[in-house]
Amino acid sequence: MDLLDLKGIGQKKKELLRKLNIYTVSDLYNYYPTSFEDRRNKASVLKARSNIKYYFEWKITSRSKQIRTKKGIITYIYALEEESNQKIKIIWFNDRFSHQKLNIYETYKFYTKISIENGIYQAVNPMFCKMDEDEIGNIIAIYPLTSGINQKQLSKFIGESLKYFDKDEEIFDENILDEIGFRSKYENLEEIHFPTDIESLMTAKSQIKVTDFVKELIYIDFINKKLQSDQNLSLSYDLDKILAKLDFKLTRSQLISLKEILADANKDTLMNRLLIGDVGSGKTIVAIIAMIVFALNGHQAAMMVPTEVLAIQQYEKNLALIESFGLNLALLTGSIKNKADIKQKLIAGEIDILIGTHAIIQEDVEFKDLRFVVNDEQHRFGVGQRQALGQKGEKVNYLTMTATPIPRTISLRLSKILDLSMINELPKGRKPITTKLVTEIMEYALFTEINHNLEAGRQVYVVSNNINADDKNSVENLYKRYKKQFENRTVKKLHGDMKAADKDKTLKDFADGKIDILISTTVIEVGIDVANANTMVIYNANFFGLSSLHQLRGRVGRGPYESYCYLVSKNTDNNSKLNILVNNENGFEIAKKDFDLRGGGKILSSIQHGRNISQVEFLNMANSEIEKSFEIFEYLKAIDFNGVNFSYIEKFFEMDKRIILNWWE
Repeated sequence: MDLLDLKGIGQKKKELLRKLNIYTVSDLYNYYPTSFEDRRNKASVLKARSNIKYYFEWKITSRSKQIRTKKGIITYIYALEEESNQKIKIIWFNDRFSHQKLNIYETYKFYTKISIENGIYQAVNPMFCKMDEDEIGNIIAIYPLTSGINQKQLSKFIGESLKYFDKDEEIFDENILDEIGFRSKYENLEEIHFPTDIESLMTAKSQIKVTDFVKELIYIDFINKKLQSDQNLSLSYDLDKILAKLDFKLTRSQLISLKEILADANKDTLMNRLLIGDVGSGKTIVAIIAMIVFALNGHQAAMMVPTEVLAIQQYEKNLALIESFGLNLALLTGSIKNKADIKQKLIAGEIDILIGTHAIIQEDVEFKDLRFVVNDEQHRFGVGQRQALGQKGEKVNYLTMTATPIPRTISLRLSKILDLSMINELPKGRKPITTKLVTEIMEYALFTEINHNLEAGRQVYVVSNNINADDKNSVENLYKRYKKQFENRTVKKLHGDMKAADKDKTLKDFADGKIDILISTTVIEVGIDVANANTMVIYNANFFGLSSLHQLRGRVGRGPYESYCYLVSKNTDNNSKLNILVNNENGFEIAKKDFDLRGGGKILSSIQHGRNISQVEFLNMANSEIEKSFEIFEYLKAIDFNGVNFSYIEKFFEMDKRIILNWWE
């Protein structure tokens, strides 16, 4: 069913919904709110406190009037609260239209704060609706929006989409639901989008989170059992001799992770392991060494990275090391000129290790004996892309890597059903990054500090969470502002709407020092090592998760220079979560703090279907919910998953496709 089939959605609204990553009817009803507002607190103006919003019922008693001032237009109208017989003055600043929706002598619902000026009760820029409408007088779900769609419209669209709920999304049958004391997903969705009371809402939120996590655990177990293949592989190697080729020593956790990977690869069944490491922790060199071991044993290995620039950098960085073992390393990207030659050598087995972009998974790319694949920053690849790489060989061991930190509470439990390696320390010698909070009104002071670094020959990242939305701190608006402020510098912009070739060129130009200031979205989160870049400026910092901020911060501090990260926000008080970043550089500690603040969050996703809802803050999990999830999972294992609906997973996976890990911050 198409979104256009839903009442109220035309082509224009459909395009706007795409900006929210809503492409299907399922995406729409699975578009979760980030917060809720209780608008049921009905009061009389006589009892209302000045700093609290209440629900009022007022009758309009006059026509509107307007006054022009130096600061703009003031519109006001009078109303009567019949219950208390009190007169209220309703005021709008620079709003020429809202008052036109109010008819004289009609009664409306208002949700607003109240104040008293010169003995008259006043309400400024109030929210209001007709008496038969529901947006006031109830608990209201608040959603992330885009320009052109308001909360009321989105709520109506979601209500329409629920009429066409896909029953295949019900993972548990009625017997299981009765046993665990849960409501159906449909019932919980209704409560989340249209809450009836606080208790029911909290229950629905919790059950959705738990059910979703249990589903992921089931899928992991399902994949492990059904899709695991035997292998006949015996790797021989002298790890000490291999490591002696490095001009540095691995950290303790790097060495442990490497040994876990190699031991896993030597088992009777194929490896499907996840390597987690903080930003800059040295995950890639661990993977490279493992690839070398496979190659020294006569097998081919391949690494897929998300961008051409990163592929080139990894190739150049590791070429000398790999060739020192007498092995052949090749690079394969979309724009490389000698594709045909590389493809021939791969089939002939003349290339031992391949590093590349998604160009690796094209149909005409064949290997002689591919036995080990690495997905770097794999959340940037779709499930199909990761699967396609594995299908280039008959018996392929998988290693997926991510910088997403995982709270210990979850990782310990997951390790029982998932092959998991963790690098939890940074290499020695990395300089700390000075992190500062900056209020928006202090931007010119920030410009001064940026200029000092530019004069020293350094480069600057500037990041926003918006491209061209109605936001003064969007990429487009920041580009204009920085272009004007630093008119003698080379300022460029980078975002996801650009063509891939243009993005790669911009990244390469920045890496080559041709760009002084790069204004970007979070596409640089998985970037390249630019040793000369020592300054990271993040606008609207409060709208980012702590782990995402930490990942972005990790783009600097990769060279010998003092490095800085500036977190720009409207409010930077002592209670701001951003202070955690100021006082801590350890990603795992930051994740723990984030966990304490917001819960554990969604960790795995077996399916990529529409919007990845792990990005929605309210889905984060409490410790009790994590424990409940594992309790239900163990119960389902005990009954051999009788009553679990597997049709949903079977829509997205074939039996010979095993790469399913999808880690998100």
